[in-house]
Amino acid sequence: MLINFTVKNFKSFNEELMLNLSAAKRFSLDGTIPAETYRINILPVTGIYGANGSGKSNLVNAVDFMRRKIIEEYTPFPVPFKFDCQSKESEPSSFSILFIDNKNIMYHYGFSVCGNEILEEWLSVYYEGRRESVLFERFRENLEEKKFEYNFGQKFIKATEKGKKAYLDFTTAGLKSSRLLITELAERQGNTAASDVFNWFSSNLMIIKPGAIYSAIPFAFMVDKEFTDEVTKLLRNMDFDFDGFKISSRNVDMDYILSRTAGNAEEREKIKTEIEGSGESFWDSAMNRYSMFHKTSDGQLTEKTLLLKHIRKDGSTALLSIDEASSGFRRMLDLVILLMNNDRMKNTTVVIDEIEQSLHTIISKNLIEALKENSIENDCKSQLVFITHDTNLLDLDLLRRDEIQFMEKDRVTGESHITNFAEFKIVPGLNVEKGYLEGRFGAIPLLHHNLNWRKNGKKNS
Repeated sequence: MLINFTVKNFKSFNEELMLNLSAAKRFSLDGTIPAETYRINILPVTGIYGANGSGKSNLVNAVDFMRRKIIEEYTPFPVPFKFDCQSKESEPSSFSILFIDNKNIMYHYGFSVCGNEILEEWLSVYYEGRRESVLFERFRENLEEKKFEYNFGQKFIKATEKGKKAYLDFTTAGLKSSRLLITELAERQGNTAASDVFNWFSSNLMIIKPGAIYSAIPFAFMVDKEFTDEVTKLLRNMDFDFDGFKISSRNVDMDYILSRTAGNAEEREKIKTEIEGSGESFWDSAMNRYSMFHKTSDGQLTEKTLLLKHIRKDGSTALLSIDEASSGFRRMLDLVILLMNNDRMKNTTVVIDEIEQSLHTIISKNLIEALKENSIENDCKSQLVFITHDTNLLDLDLLRRDEIQFMEKDRVTGESHITNFAEFKIVPGLNVEKGYLEGRFGAIPLLHHNLNWRKNGKKNS
């Protein structure tokens, strides 16, 4: 579970900005996720509002950058804040995160990066309640200084292969200055703490941007009939008109697979070698996001495609590709996994940019309500952080006061700031949506004139 995320000198974030998902103690803790070991309660849902260009998507991009830097081999450079002074653009961007993993261990991890170069990286852990213990620190003064200084805690050394510091010394000696130590150790499977952090970022933190697809959806359909049946039931309960799913399968050869695989010739050859040397496996198709390639146990190569079933008037069955479905159906198909009460969604944090995209307000509300119920009453402990402009969701019967945050950009400095709604004093019975649209909490666009002033023949004063 995500407790807080901090970013500095990235896009519209100049000074340190923190997204805090711990519940405000002055309110009732009903509807929150208790982390009794650490004596805190965590919010299952947080909605972030703000005007266009206020920095909401930049916050999603900051979380996404940190995740990709950890789990991917190649990532774009971070974009520093550019509206302070020119020298600011050469300063590092910093990211840190506090979370509780599947083993109920609280980790605090962070790094600073300038371009593609790591300047600082550190990891600490909370044992026995609230006591913090530094696992490792890695830092250098500037980019000219090629060598890093390392400090390893005893608990980190014990978590290393055979509990020997010599293994850490060997690993760091050949570590590239652009590569994170946590990634190197996790991929070597040489340190259990590093693997725990890496696995949380790769498996328990999901980022869904507008138009994106959650890549595990097709695979889940291919291998789990129970999953397929549950998704069908959930979507039909939301009044989507269809009669179930079908997996089509056809035999293909290696040339066909490589022709529908992204990358250059070298990358395709690598995929070919991987397929030929593997047992039964699945691979994504670059040409169809709802198709996968499957190598069966007897070595046969097949292409499996997820289709929709519709019953015609004459009782026969029509099959449609997912791309023929409505945009709302496709969007909900990406999000419906949030409601699954299975091991895949336990302790998972999902960050969604524009949750309302292609969805009716009633479905968005139902999604939030169902996720809360699944997270707390079914003990799934999943979280949802969403960016939205849908003011119908500004409802205190749906969201707690501390589950609402407002993002605003300073018109003079260009910096983004975030404010929790719990910090505002309000009168009982306040219509939050109306108050927000009237500008009581900021974070709304300020139009300098009516947008149809040309039609009226003059500007509005």
